[in-house]
Amino acid sequence: MRFLFSIFILSLAIPLIGNRIEAQVLCLGGECSNIPSEYQLLGNFAEPVFDKIYTNGFLRSMGDNAVLQNLNSNQSGGIKVQGYRMGLGYTISQGQEKARDFYYENSELRTLPKKGAAASPSLSFTANLGQWLDGAFAKQWNLTTHFFPYEFREANVPFVKIRNTDVRGRVFNYGAVFRYFPLDSGFSFGLGVFQTNQDLYLSSYDRRPTQIRIDGDKRRWIGQNDLFYESRIVSGSLDLKYNYTIDFFSIIPGIGFVYNHGYTAIEASRFAAISTRANPDDFGSVPSAIGIRLSTRHNHRSGFGYGSLGLQIGLGKYSLVTELMAGKEIQSINLSLQVQF
Repeated sequence: MRFLFSIFILSLAIPLIGNRIEAQVLCLGGECSNIPSEYQLLGNFAEPVFDKIYTNGFLRSMGDNAVLQNLNSNQSGGIKVQGYRMGLGYTISQGQEKARDFYYENSELRTLPKKGAAASPSLSFTANLGQWLDGAFAKQWNLTTHFFPYEFREANVPFVKIRNTDVRGRVFNYGAVFRYFPLDSGFSFGLGVFQTNQDLYLSSYDRRPTQIRIDGDKRRWIGQNDLFYESRIVSGSLDLKYNYTIDFFSIIPGIGFVYNHGYTAIEASRFAAISTRANPDDFGSVPSAIGIRLSTRHNHRSGFGYGSLGLQIGLGKYSLVTELMAGKEIQSINLSLQVQF
């Protein structure tokens, strides 16, 4: 006897290169009785989404890009500030690690970005500790802090251009760097702590029904796609920089290392009407729908090294500064305007 109406809810955790995929599937309607196996359903969708696309390498790249962008936003530089300094800049970061062929291959979400990237403005403040503490030793230290809560949409994020997709998100990064300047050496040593917070929401709908296969049968579905990405990472950094200045122009190369503790996570969902098994164009005779929710999380318990190159042009109390940072398969660049007082 064929059930005219059936409901099933399936939940399964699937290993993913050391992580776990969480998958939930909800089916409503008479056509659900024609889906023979929960494993087939989850295999069709969970494996392409996360095993082939959001691998650990891609999630790690997303997190590392966010961290490197946060470090570069600090604008601590390698030139000692005698009093106070404020800076306003913009930082972008991009990695080379790519997600693989995108899931829902005939839906609008196929156009989503496949590389890790991050971007935001930042406001920094630097103080010489000699302004607050007595002694010659205190004057050899600078403290630089930065933050910028930033809510964005597609219109104000230059690298995000996704057709027929609503994009929004939030970045709230902050950090502090203590920098020590040995007397007249040109070298400086930095010790920093950073908090990286990023949220990204993507939503789209299918403009027309697209083909799927369930247990070998061709079907069609049409519906809504949503994706949520977040990172919450605490980082500690060490760096060494050297300042070489000729008149108003300074070149500041450096090397550094950062250790990260936190996570990046992705959750994808799709809610769609499905056609009948007998007729892929029939959505009305036995109204049925599928909801799929998939999520995975990558824990960051590792670090990476990076090199940096800063260039500064001094114009009295004002300075125009750019700094490039590059790690393995990730790069970041910052451009800022600073004023000392």
